[in-house]
Formats: sequence, structure tokens, C-alpha cells
Amino acid sequence: MDKVTLTIDDKTVVADQGATILQAALQNNIYIPHLCHHPELKPSGVCRLCMVEVAGEVVLSCRTPVAEGTTVKTRTPEIDQARRMNIEVAVANHHLVCKGCPGNTKCALQKLMAYIRLDRKRVRRLRTPGEELPIDTSNPCFNFDPNKCVLCGICVQTCADIQHGLNIVGRGPKTKVAFHGDSARCEPCGLLCVVRCPVGALYPKEKAAIQESA
Repeated sequence: MDKVTLTIDDKTVVADQGATILQAALQNNIYIPHLCHHPELKPSGVCRLCMVEVAGEVVLSCRTPVAEGTTVKTRTPEIDQARRMNIEVAVANHHLVCKGCPGNTKCALQKLMAYIRLDRKRVRRLRTPGEELPIDTSNPCFNFDPNKCVLCGICVQTCADIQHGLNIVGRGPKTKVAFHGDSARCEPCGLLCVVRCPVGALYPKEKAAIQESA
């Protein structure tokens, strides 16, 4: 396969022709913040956290292919400000108690918070008052905690490749992941949606007791 040479944050890297900037960066141990990316799924750009600057233009690195001689900046004042706002909104709408969460220590959101050195007290002030949503236990294979869901779409994309058991429904603040209109019809498939969830919103039934007792 043909190779492309580009520069990311003053580091010269080599990537496969046709790869995205995000793929090239991650393959060369350069972290670009992201929530909705998974190497086995088509890039969606939903989270809009992987912004980079190329030739003075801000683009989504997950949807921008590499090009020979390209110079990429992963951090600029404009990008940092926009990225911080997006991360703070995601965290403010997320369940802030990490203890007992199946995704704790492996959570992509925790990594993002560390990356921008997030002030948890500030984010708590941004949090919209509201009741905790009930955990959906209707699925025979796993539970779904909507309070942790960041609507990255990874589980929905994963399921779409198998049996279309998950969907994103609603609009605005009422947007959520649902199981065929809130009824569980999925069949066991190896729990790929659970494995790929970046924040522990989906977790196997056997871990339910651990989370509920934490």
C-alpha cells in the first residue's frame, strides 16, 4: 500500500494512503481527543472533539484523509476553546460518580477530562438540574444507564452492522438510545455494543449487582 508522509504537531509521521488524520495520529502515538471513533466503524464525526488545523482551516481529523506534505496542528487557541466547551457539555450531562461504574479507569470521558484538566466543580455548576433517569434493564443481555450515555453512536453503529437492535431516537435534550422503540428485541451477538461503549453506559447483566451496590 502506498504511504504518505505528513507532519503532526512538528512530528513527521508516515501513514497509509487513504487513512484519516486521526488514524495516522493514533497509529503514531499522538493523542487527538475523541469519543465517537472506533477503528472498526465508519467515521461519524458526531462528538466533534477531534478537530485539528490543516492549512489554516479547522477540520475533523476522523473524516479528513491524509495528504502528502500536510502539516497538522492538533492544538490551537481556537481548537482548545471549542474542544473544552464540547467536553464540558458532555461531562455536565454525564453521571459524575465514577465509583462502581463498569467503565471506571477505562472511560474515554475520564481521559478527555484529564487531557483538558477539567475543573469538576465548574462543570457541576453547568449541570442542568434534573432527575436521574432509570436504568433500562429490559434487554436480556445487558443493562443501559442513560445517565452515563454520551450519545457517541458507537453502539448504534455496531448494532446496525449486525441486526439493527439499537437506535437513536428523540431530539434535543430528549435524544436517547433506544431498543426498537424501547422494547428489547436484540439477540446475543457477543455483546460488541457493550465492549465498544467508551463510557460504561452499557454493561453485562452480571455486573449489574456490582454497580448497584457501589
